[in-house]
Amino acid sequence: MIRKILFLASNPTDTGRLRLDKEVSQIAEGLKRSNERDQFDLIPIFAVRADVLRRSLLDHSPRIVHFAGHAGVDGIVVEDDQGHASQIPNDALSVLFELCALQIECVILNACYSDVQAEAIAKHIPYVIGMKAAVSDDASIAFAIGFYDALGAGKSIEDAFRFGRNAIALKGIPEDLTPVLKTKDLTAAERQRLESCYSPASGVFMDVSVMNGDSTSWNRGEDTILRYSIDRSERRIKIERRLGYLALFTRGEPIEPLNYLSPTLCPFEWDFPILDFKVLNNRQDPLFLTEVVLDIAESRIDPTPLLVIKKDTQRRNAGNLLLINEGGSNISNLTVSFHLLPGQIETPTNFEPPFRHSLSVPFFEDQIEIDVTPAFQEEGVDINALILLSNGRRDRDGWVVPQADGSEERLTEAELQERWEKRLGQFRNEVGTLVGEICFAAVDGGSPKHSVKFYAPVYLADRNRPSIPRPPTFMYDTTFDAQNIGYRRRVQISHELQPGETDRFTIKVAVARSSFHSFRATLIDISGLALQSLPIEMNCFVPRSRRTILEKKLSSAR
Repeated sequence: MIRKILFLASNPTDTGRLRLDKEVSQIAEGLKRSNERDQFDLIPIFAVRADVLRRSLLDHSPRIVHFAGHAGVDGIVVEDDQGHASQIPNDALSVLFELCALQIECVILNACYSDVQAEAIAKHIPYVIGMKAAVSDDASIAFAIGFYDALGAGKSIEDAFRFGRNAIALKGIPEDLTPVLKTKDLTAAERQRLESCYSPASGVFMDVSVMNGDSTSWNRGEDTILRYSIDRSERRIKIERRLGYLALFTRGEPIEPLNYLSPTLCPFEWDFPILDFKVLNNRQDPLFLTEVVLDIAESRIDPTPLLVIKKDTQRRNAGNLLLINEGGSNISNLTVSFHLLPGQIETPTNFEPPFRHSLSVPFFEDQIEIDVTPAFQEEGVDINALILLSNGRRDRDGWVVPQADGSEERLTEAELQERWEKRLGQFRNEVGTLVGEICFAAVDGGSPKHSVKFYAPVYLADRNRPSIPRPPTFMYDTTFDAQNIGYRRRVQISHELQPGETDRFTIKVAVARSSFHSFRATLIDISGLALQSLPIEMNCFVPRSRRTILEKKLSSAR
């Protein structure tokens, strides 16, 4: 990752002359010949005015800001529109750097008596260097050269500061204690952000992305395909799961039953996220990668709720609406309110109350069968008579059907069919469509009640139909915990990259539950060289219907 250095020079016409051009040229020369020269981008800007200072911070998003010029107890000196001295007050300068705090790592105020400004800015920026007294041109230039020479050699800000002071002393200039370093106490997250801004491995470049499996054979709709997308910035890589059905459900738009007929018993085309590593070796020597170390700062369960209506493809759930909980949270206070329409309606339009029928469930975890036959009965279906007819048995003379009083009645095939159709009333094709709304609360989600519109056919007689299998895949793989902090996973690999060569490999990350993960990936070379990624935030989706099987498999694999 390139660290931008914004060099801001100000020497108004009515102030003492400074050799600012020499200072910036010496810094540029030192960085150019340093070991880490590819890691820095020096951006010099002269004749700085207040508006130029602000715009430069916005335009360039620098990691390091270096101001060279004059300052006093009340503020730093820039130019006005006529090139004369104009002072930026300390409070205004501090607020400006507060607004840019997320992008700036270090500020150097190479100007006399600038320790007052450094103290104010250090409330927001991790490292700020100022001058506690008047400082000569020679001392300023010597400090800048020593500081950036050390930074270009891969030293830390603190070490570079000490090298800058020492550079003044080596010149025999009695001002080596004039520069002062102000630091801000960093949280773990702030420190991780700063450490992620550049790679310690010069000449080796790594990119981490995410790839998706092949879904060309999936024919159950685009909304049921899980994909992972990536969003990257200077500070982090974010991997998000994208599932159209989940987005539809979250918005409360109408959902329809999904097909669970497959060996995975799942309605979604899904897989674990596959991390995609690309490595470029621009060194003179070969690179032998032996391991990927995944340092996981945190893993936490995703409690996002998700309900699925199971499609009764085989017609084995006569009279029942089967709800599957595919989300991360248990469900409470569920209410299913609906209109019941004769026949199988493909595109219903009326999802609005008042609903004639309503059924409630106080709590469920994984799945539940909701008996909707009372609604059919209210619509004129003789459910009890249908149960008796369906419990009849065939013999060589016809059908023997039980009666409500315990006796039996013999019917011909035609009589049985006539009775059956009569008991069905307006539902003579043995199916009705529920159209309405499901309301519920997510027990573990800490969120208010959810609602989603739905429609689903419910049959009044059972049938059967077979299913078709699908093939497996293979790659590097590892497992993450669904909930944990501060743990590590190691993946043994074997990749050789010759100078100028690029390589690519993938790691599938398996996890037992839908969860969020914050981690970093480090590639290890056989010599001990370590190449570290930006912090990665990843949001994984795992259908709840697969949880029990996955938890057993993953716990036995560790």
